[in-house]
Amino acid sequence: MSYKFLFFLNALVCVVLGAALLVVPVMVLEQVQTQMRVPEIVQARYLGAAFLTLGLLFWFVKDATDAGLLRNLGAVGLLGSVLALVVTILGILAGVLSKNNWVPIVVEVVFGLGYAFMLFLKPKIKE
Repeated sequence: MSYKFLFFLNALVCVVLGAALLVVPVMVLEQVQTQMRVPEIVQARYLGAAFLTLGLLFWFVKDATDAGLLRNLGAVGLLGSVLALVVTILGILAGVLSKNNWVPIVVEVVFGLGYAFMLFLKPKIKE
């Protein structure tokens, strides 16, 4: 596994989810059976814009060669995955996410493990 592959996958997930939240937020919100009032739809579109921006950022840095930059972005990816996992679990416990709540958990854990591997285990394997 490489940072390029991990950034590519992260970019793909973020761009697809971001575009979906921007264009068809009601359809996306229905997948987790959350409330769909006007404020939630507007917030979903804001989140979509943020995801799309993050996805484009990962897309453009996937070809970077600077080791320090790659490590820093990997650390940001790991932190983001952990924070997203915590927020998802809190949403499930609060009853906000009730259907298909396993999907974001799987995505967040997979990316978290990927970034943790790249940051902590891969450098030791090279030695």
